[in-house]
Amino acid sequence: MYKKIVSILAFASCLAAQSSYDYAYGLNIDSNNAFTLNKISLPDEVYLRSLSPSLDDVAVFNKNNQLVAFSLIDAKTTENITLEMDATLYLVNEKKSNTTQGDERYTYTYLAKLPKDAKYPSYFKLAWESAEYNWEARVSIKIQLLDGYETTAASGVLLSELKDISDESRLKADEVPIHDYSYYSADEIRGWQFVITSDKKIPKITAIKAYAKEQFTDQSFVGIDAEYEMQNDGSIICKLPTIQPVEQVYIGLTQANLILPITLFYKNSEDKWTKLDGRIISEEADIEFSRIVFAKEFMLKTNGGFSDIPKFTAYRKRVDIIFNSANNAPFVLAYGSFDAKPLGLPSVELLKDADIDYMPTVGTGSFIMLGGEKALEAKIEKSENFVPTWAIWAALVLGAAFLIFLAYKLGKEIKTV
Repeated sequence: MYKKIVSILAFASCLAAQSSYDYAYGLNIDSNNAFTLNKISLPDEVYLRSLSPSLDDVAVFNKNNQLVAFSLIDAKTTENITLEMDATLYLVNEKKSNTTQGDERYTYTYLAKLPKDAKYPSYFKLAWESAEYNWEARVSIKIQLLDGYETTAASGVLLSELKDISDESRLKADEVPIHDYSYYSADEIRGWQFVITSDKKIPKITAIKAYAKEQFTDQSFVGIDAEYEMQNDGSIICKLPTIQPVEQVYIGLTQANLILPITLFYKNSEDKWTKLDGRIISEEADIEFSRIVFAKEFMLKTNGGFSDIPKFTAYRKRVDIIFNSANNAPFVLAYGSFDAKPLGLPSVELLKDADIDYMPTVGTGSFIMLGGEKALEAKIEKSENFVPTWAIWAALVLGAAFLIFLAYKLGKEIKTV
């Protein structure tokens, strides 16, 4: 228990000693709202100047230059995709009848079937035989289930084809949206029944397609362009600003219709090159790695060397930072330090009852020079000393104690003689 209290006190004193001036650079945070937590999408500037591949040298400070609670989380990208699915269409029935007022009524019944692995559609799009005349109709859709039941999926949706007087073209209303509250899986549905009614004869439907809207959430990446050096042997060195945790790279050949066998090497702070990948590239390629590669430089080699320098971009995970913004605004995002320790809390602790999807996102403002070069040179100064100051003092104290012990032992020996 005593040891645990001592470790907590030591950690607390470490946090208390932290200042934004222990970091080289800073950005003002545009936050002055009443929310407890705010989210920032880290600007590219932070990835380029941070000296820690894992962003350990990033922190948030309040107006009193005190560290505030924060967490780093992977940034996600949400993409909406529409899937197109072919459907098989059958004309089941076509009839003409009269209403109670004696007006003519035409009814067309179709059955559409989707593939077995089809997604539940968001809407259907219809195509019909061409017509030179204007017409309109109403369509209702019922889902026929395998258990014999039916449920309405759309009701009274307008279909039409009208001549546009201004440019002689034809305007079509050909999409039928589906209720999203009557969801069934593909293995429950026997077919989709379309009932089309109109006051006059209309063209027959010739084709139908279904469309499903899906939302995908994936990891977001930030691209870091490299500086290039052509070597005497024809290879190309691609240098990143700092060591980066690279997960994939993009290589784009500047010459069109060019195919090259390329071998890719990397290294971090060491001198040794490590082979990473080899493949034939046709104009361009996105290469995903099976593991994260901590790299400062990449080397590209090909048979006979390169005539032109290709485009090279390294990609690392984009990160969001969530911080406690309840009071003491304005805030500063600090980054860039050799001596900084990881101060971010695990996200499970900071975000216990928070919904990240509805968390307000704030931006960063003007650049601030904080500790500057002094924060960046701290480690260099320590490495030149080689031995930490505390170790030197400890050695001196132990040495003095040992000398006192020897003097005591010698004194006893002299007395006995």
